[in-house]
Amino acid sequence: MGWTTKIIILWAAVGVLLAGCKVDSDDVQQWKGTVKGPTRLVAVLGSDRYTSELRTEAALAIVEMDRSDVDALALLSEALEDLRGADPATSEAIAGAMIPRLEALLSEEPGEANKGPDPAQVRAKDAAYMVIPYVPEESRSGLIRAVLGWYSADFEGRSLAGDYSAEQVTRALGSEAAGMLVDALHAKMPPQAMIKIAEIIGEDGDEQTKKRAGERLVAIEKEMERPAFVKWLGGEIRQSIKASGEKADDNRVSSLALLNRENYINQGALPAMRHLGDQPIVGTRLLAIADTKPGSGDSKAWVERLNARRATALRALEGHVTRAHLNRLLSIALDSSNPIEVRDYAFDRVGDIRSRAAIPRLWPLVERVGCTEASCSAADKLAKRLRWRAGELVLSLGGPSTIETFSQRLPSGTGIQYEPEELEGYATRMSQMTPPPTSTVMTLLDSQQWWNRVVALRYLERRGGEADVPAMKRLMSDEGAVSGKGWSELNPPVKRVGQVADAAIKALRTREQGDNK
Repeated sequence: MGWTTKIIILWAAVGVLLAGCKVDSDDVQQWKGTVKGPTRLVAVLGSDRYTSELRTEAALAIVEMDRSDVDALALLSEALEDLRGADPATSEAIAGAMIPRLEALLSEEPGEANKGPDPAQVRAKDAAYMVIPYVPEESRSGLIRAVLGWYSADFEGRSLAGDYSAEQVTRALGSEAAGMLVDALHAKMPPQAMIKIAEIIGEDGDEQTKKRAGERLVAIEKEMERPAFVKWLGGEIRQSIKASGEKADDNRVSSLALLNRENYINQGALPAMRHLGDQPIVGTRLLAIADTKPGSGDSKAWVERLNARRATALRALEGHVTRAHLNRLLSIALDSSNPIEVRDYAFDRVGDIRSRAAIPRLWPLVERVGCTEASCSAADKLAKRLRWRAGELVLSLGGPSTIETFSQRLPSGTGIQYEPEELEGYATRMSQMTPPPTSTVMTLLDSQQWWNRVVALRYLERRGGEADVPAMKRLMSDEGAVSGKGWSELNPPVKRVGQVADAAIKALRTREQGDNK
């Protein structure tokens, strides 16, 4: 027996019981707390012997029941669905008449004792969302706005409350609901709430909604940079300090306000922009932030904050850069006055563009000597790191046709050092190329430079086959010494190319055995 059939039978049974007595508002309110009350309320809602006002009151009483022994909203949903099947006009009228009370419940301010969402409001929110399909068409927009307005009032605290999350509701209701969430974005909201709203809009909003949300986020980020926002933060911090019984020292408040402003920007506004980075106004703003260098007279604290903001902006641009951004991103990545974190993220975005046009400007970094046996200063270590970074990028962008030139342009000065991780990185990039450049890499086994031979061996252990093993075996007697930090830390330690060849052959055969299985 299905649930709908059970409801009909229950209505019939209860109807017999109710037929001999007059039911009024007092009965409806009393039944909210009785054992048989839920069944009786459903019966009143579904029976045409009662006025529409009483039937509406019964529907709202089901929503307002604070009980754990029944799923009130499931009862209401089944009742409305059955009623719509039997009498669509009445179903629509009753659902529409529920709106004022539901909106009133959603707009109530919860008491101070409530540390989480008010349970009555959560039920009202779920009920309001549930009845949207049943209400008159002209009333739906207002009810949607009420539901989303309830979420927006405390998005972080309410977004997951009840049977339906804010994300579920927005996705189900479509671009109209996503558009309403734009109005919920404001500078003083918790950063994580801002990010989540932007994510929902980015996934479910139409183009006009995304454009409006992008404009709103840019305006919010700029608002956060103004003194008025820092002043507001200072006031909030001062109240918090006083509430804890401590003295609100002006210098401490000012310092904390500036720190919190950066948190709002770096942990809220900029990550939120990532979800709308395809909007031109957002991409332009993020790139402008990334390209903003500190002044010569700026304090160390401000320089650190600004550079953290620049790195965050570059992260937010992931997936949203095009060929038009290439030269500007390369300029940031290649500018030696920029901190390495900013440069690293700029290199990431250059890689995202996948344009060979970047390669000519990367060769000078590939050719840097870096550390040698005679010198490994901080500048040498940076040069080595940039060589590694640029080298992998050149291989990723250039593909198989770049390998020969790349192997020739790697520095070969006296005592040059290459760490095993760097050479592994080059081999990995080659192994990811399509089609596999095996024939080109095989020629590196005969290179005069030990690092090129190591790269070839590491490539073959990833992409080679048993047919390539004889050529690899020739290098097992290679006495060429490896040089660089990390070789002695391998297990077992490696001192010569022959040991790399032996390990590569074993790894190749292990891989092939696994593939065969």
